[in-house]
Amino acid sequence: SGGTGTSLAPDLSESTVRIPGQVFYMLQYGVFSTPERAEQAKGELLQSGIAAGGDLDEENRVYAGISPDREQAKLLSNQLKAEGVELYVREIALPDIESAAFAGEEQTLTDYFTISGQLVSELSTLSASMLGKQEAGAVASESMTTITNLHQQWIQLMKSLSAGLGPETGAVLPAMEQSMNSSITALSEYNKNQSKGHLWEIQTGMMNYVMGQKKLLDGL
Repeated sequence: SGGTGTSLAPDLSESTVRIPGQVFYMLQYGVFSTPERAEQAKGELLQSGIAAGGDLDEENRVYAGISPDREQAKLLSNQLKAEGVELYVREIALPDIESAAFAGEEQTLTDYFTISGQLVSELSTLSASMLGKQEAGAVASESMTTITNLHQQWIQLMKSLSAGLGPETGAVLPAMEQSMNSSITALSEYNKNQSKGHLWEIQTGMMNYVMGQKKLLDGL
């Protein structure tokens, strides 16, 4: 090989990719004594027509909403309180990573976390703010264009990301893809009929996606 020192075999050595952390504010519904009880609580939320997400870690926490903005999370929590659902705003920090084990191009990792972060922020902010309005119309076309473009980039980056991760770390990706794609579908459904249920579906998708991202970061 032309002396460039690059090998085609995956090399899971530590690369020097730095991944900036991200903070989200989640609406915690409760911490339950057993996984069964947590599932039951998620069912209660879904029955009330609200989002429901869990934590992939051992704790049986159940969440009902997410936003990258603390004030917005508080507004949504106050609104649900008025409807009889008591929630507590909890900060979830995705860690800042100094170096990550990745076999692909370092740029892939950097781009993935940048685009993924922007897409999650757009979708969670948009759905939370629309839920906070009495009469929310369709999503503004420029917001839709931004989200569609980010989603297209994200689809490509997910493929490259998957190729560069070990099987163990990559195991969380299919569920993350499903969460993101269901959120994008819910957004276009919302635009057809403005039913708030679709906005809650986006919230659920984003909570599950962020929890997946947290697990992904733990494995890097």
